[in-house]
Amino acid sequence: MADMHPPFFLFESHRTAGASQPLKLCAPRHHSGFSLTELCVVAALIGIAAAMAAPAIGQWHWRARVENTAHAWAADLQSARLHALRTGRAMQLQRLSGCTQNNLPNGDWRCGWELVNPADSSQSAVLSHALNGELSVVLAPAQNQLPVNAQGEPVADGLRLVIQPAQPGSKPVLSIYINTAGRLRMVNAGNCS
Repeated sequence: MADMHPPFFLFESHRTAGASQPLKLCAPRHHSGFSLTELCVVAALIGIAAAMAAPAIGQWHWRARVENTAHAWAADLQSARLHALRTGRAMQLQRLSGCTQNNLPNGDWRCGWELVNPADSSQSAVLSHALNGELSVVLAPAQNQLPVNAQGEPVADGLRLVIQPAQPGSKPVLSIYINTAGRLRMVNAGNCS
């Protein structure tokens, strides 16, 4: 029965001429863990890969913020159109100005926007979208309101909304163009061409 199971230890036997020595038990050698050198090499490779990826991750972060802001503005304009059609009243998107201490120039929507009914004396917002000022959101020609008539048509003739990071020389730029029929077109550039 002892032959049915393999031995748990390796046996080593040394025999000399004519004399026999007892068998020595040797424990099997197992390597566990990594050496300090191996860990340092792996850490250095991870650091190099992270340093190479950091600019791309930063660019992706700003591109996502620009695109999300553009889609939010377009969705809120669509909400203004639908609200005007549903209620039969003119609506308007107007800029917010509470994110900075400085007075914003006309057409600068960096603090966000809200949808209001201009006929309502309380000017309570139907919806509001606040931004923190990290993006440059400029409506050209410079306007602080975008009216939507009671038929749900934006009263806009060739407006352009340019969204980009407020830092100078930033790469991700997205423009939204509104034609006279109220159709929106998004372009990944600061101008139409």
